[in-house]
Amino acid sequence: MPVMDIPDSSTSGLVPVGRFESSQEAREYALVVLAMGLDCLITVEENGYLIHGEEAFSEAIREEFRLYQEEQVYRPTPATVPIFGSGVELALVWVGILLFCFTRQIQYPEVETKYLSSTLGIVTDGEWYRAFTALFLHGDMPHLLGNAAFGSVFGILVANSFGPLRGWGLIMLSGFIGNLLNVFIRFPESYFGLGASTAVFGALGLLVGSGLDVAWRERSFRKGVRAFTPLLAGLIIFGMHGIGGPGVDTLAHLTGMASGISLGLPAAHLLARKAR
Repeated sequence: MPVMDIPDSSTSGLVPVGRFESSQEAREYALVVLAMGLDCLITVEENGYLIHGEEAFSEAIREEFRLYQEEQVYRPTPATVPIFGSGVELALVWVGILLFCFTRQIQYPEVETKYLSSTLGIVTDGEWYRAFTALFLHGDMPHLLGNAAFGSVFGILVANSFGPLRGWGLIMLSGFIGNLLNVFIRFPESYFGLGASTAVFGALGLLVGSGLDVAWRERSFRKGVRAFTPLLAGLIIFGMHGIGGPGVDTLAHLTGMASGISLGLPAAHLLARKAR
């Protein structure tokens, strides 16, 4: 039946089941009653709007109102994405930086020695900057192109979840932390590593963390399972390059992803709270 604002004298057979301050809110909750397959009526009162429902179902209607109100509390508010909509511009800047650094490696071989990640340089000599600079060095062109392609795609997805500047900052931070963890886990083994793949897997971890936050706020097991979808992309990359094969630093991939999840979950939570 259509919901109409009519005088209180027409409420015969119906009892008040809810009082609301605005007409819009009253009409919204009236739709809840109608969705139950029951009749309802809105009346205008001096201090607001009353919804009337069938007396035999009054308790059921009030319980449905309570459940509907709880759903609104847990409904996620989309975080605003600042500056660039998709983050494509920053992805192109990142690819440009990787190409520039690769040309420096070719021209000046000592660049690789000075800036790659290593247990000796980071743990023994305290050159922690290596964990960051190693993200921009690559062994060869296929290595570079693979990381640039996957990193751009995942970076744009992260930018859409966290905002471009914040998202790419988190990607770089997860790569840096992942390289540090990798080195400290391997110490005192002699280890040398380079490549953006730690940050690429950090981006995957950030997407997982963001998805887990949405699942928690919505109390949705289904969305919690869906949050791990980016892990499938990680398994595909592993399948393409092999797990533990020559030139594949599996531990760096894992520490990068773990860092991304650890950063992504609280970052997504704080963004959602800020947007409320």
